[in-house]
This record gives sequence, structure tokens and C-alpha cells, in this order.
Amino acid sequence: MTKRFIYVVIYGLFGFILAFARSAHATSYFAYISDSTNSSVIAWVAKETGIFKKHGLELDTIFINGSVRGIQSQMNTLPYYIIGKATIKSPEGLKGRSAAVHIPGTSADFAMRLALMKVGIPYNTIKAVTVGGAPARLAAVTGGQTEFTVVTDGERIQGEKLGLRVIIDMAKLNVPFQFNCTVATRKKIRENPDEVRRVVWAMAESIHFFKTHKDASVKIMQKYTRGLPRDVLEGAHAANSELLVEDTYPTLEGLKQTLEVQVLTDPRASKAKAEDFVDLRFVDEMKKSGFVDKLYGRK
Repeated sequence: MTKRFIYVVIYGLFGFILAFARSAHATSYFAYISDSTNSSVIAWVAKETGIFKKHGLELDTIFINGSVRGIQSQMNTLPYYIIGKATIKSPEGLKGRSAAVHIPGTSADFAMRLALMKVGIPYNTIKAVTVGGAPARLAAVTGGQTEFTVVTDGERIQGEKLGLRVIIDMAKLNVPFQFNCTVATRKKIRENPDEVRRVVWAMAESIHFFKTHKDASVKIMQKYTRGLPRDVLEGAHAANSELLVEDTYPTLEGLKQTLEVQVLTDPRASKAKAEDFVDLRFVDEMKKSGFVDKLYGRK
């Protein structure tokens, strides 16, 4: 397998991306890839609460729309829903309909393909229209340009208020999937292991903050999602709190699931191994230290 293909697979794997690279002024850049209520929330918390600084990190956050463009784990399942017009009564009714989708390789794209695969609908039997991020996809359906789309909790709540209905709840499918995670290059890990280690610990502490400081977290979400209504953000907070993994361990089964979906568009993915994209040394160190247990008062 070529290095180029390996990088393409890596870029397509993840819904939340941390891409940090050293600048000339000893500051690293942290790329978050969505203004939705799920994908990048822990990065926002780490920045806004000073947790990055607490762990000795100078990180400038930048927004790069879409995980494929953006290039430690936080969510190990797919918190996605297929929602659409009220006239679509069942998953079978999606066939032949128009769908608002994200760019190929993003987590939303994978979620759409995987959901359709699980209910036995070939992707080529829908009319896929690429419109971008979750707010744009939701607008395309509510505005009548398309008939259904894939969203997370925040947009699901908004969609239901506007008369859309949930057609597939992917959480109920119990599909392991690496939705949120932090990504760095092998070179970054090799040359700056201490910085990577600090990021891992900071993300774990940010998850704890999010789970235990609802009001502050909702305010941060409101800032980055450009003022979504509080009831929408509270619903997303509840869903995120349930799904976020305290110890940040990734799911190899979820990565394997991603590669299986990738095979549908590129057969070369069948030769890739999930283990090749994971480095557990930093989360293993954190677990051994007892840091996460101390955060949650278990030690």
C-alpha cells in the first residue's frame, strides 16, 4: 500500500481532528473541523477554560471545515441520525430520494453510507447532493432542496422542531465507530512526544469538565455554534455527556468498521489494518498514572 493511500485513509477515518503543527514561535496549531454541537466541543472546552494552558500548551485553534480537510479518542460510537421529510415513513422509503451529504471521507459521509448499508439500501440508489456541514445539510432539507440528511443531536432537535422526523437512529444500531478523536502525524509524535502527551491529558480533563460543568459548557457551545438556542444545546450536552469516553481510549472495532465502509469506494482499504493508525502509549501512561480516576474522585 502506498504512503499516499495510507494518508487518505487516515484523513477519512475521523470526525474530530486535532492537527497540531509547530510554528516558528513555539506555538502549535490545533484544527477543529466542525461548528456542530458534537464534533469539536472538547477542543472548545480545552481552549476556553484554560485547560490547554494548565497543561503547558500554547495552542492556537483554527477552524477547517470538514475532517478530510482538517487532518486520543473521545466518542466510540456514531451519534448520528438520518432525518427527513415526514412523508418518509421508513428506512426503505429513502431509496430514490435526494440526500444532503457532506464531502466524501468525513464522518458524516461515513455515517450516511454506513446507515444505508445497515438497512440494505445501496448508496447509488439515493440522489446524493454535497452541501457541506451539518447546518447547511439541515437547511437543505428544511428548505426543500433535498429530502433527507444525516445529523447529530443538535441538528436533530432543530429538525424535529421544523417538522422533520428521525428515520434511522444510528445509536440504536450499536455500531462501533471512531467518531471523535485527536490525530497527529507520526513525525509529530516522534519529535514532540511530551507535547502530544500533554494534549492527551488535557483532552481527558476537558471531557471531565464538560461532563461536570453543564452551564459553562453550554455557554462555550453557544459561542462556537453561533448562538444556537439553549434547549438545543442542552439536548446536545446530555447526549455528548453520555457518549464521551472518560479514559479517551479509541475503539479498534470502530476503526475496522470505518475501513470496511472505505472499501466500498476504494478496494485498497481492504489491505489496511486498524492497528496501524493507533498509538496507545500515551493513553496507557495516563491510565497507569491514575489521572482519570482522580478527576472523577475514584482515588
